[in-house]
Amino acid sequence: MYDKIWLAGLGAYGRSEKLGKEGVKLFDELVDEGSEVRDRASEKLEDIKHKAKEKIQSNIGKIKEMLAIAPDDSDIKALSLQVEELSAAVNALAMKPAAPTTKKVAGTRK
Repeated sequence: MYDKIWLAGLGAYGRSEKLGKEGVKLFDELVDEGSEVRDRASEKLEDIKHKAKEKIQSNIGKIKEMLAIAPDDSDIKALSLQVEELSAAVNALAMKPAAPTTKKVAGTRK
C-alpha cells in the first residue's frame, strides 16, 4: 500500500509538470492535503500507542497479581509489623527465667 501512495505522489508530480502553473498550484494543494493527512494519522497512531501501552500495563498488573510477584506497600507494612511482633515475643521469652524441672530418677521413691 505504501508503495502505491509513493507512486501516486510521483504521478501527481509528473502531471503537475505537464500542466504548467496550474499543475504547480494543484501539486502544492496536494502536498498541503497530504501534510494534513499525515498529521491526522500521526495523532491517531499516538492515540493507539497510548491505549495499547495502558492496556499492556493493565495486563501486566493483573498477571503480577495472579502470580503474586510484586507485593504492594500494604503487604510490606503488614509483614514488617509481623516481624516486629515476632521479635518482641522472642525477646520476651528469652528474658523469662527457665522453669525448674523435676526429674525422677529411676528406682528412687519418696
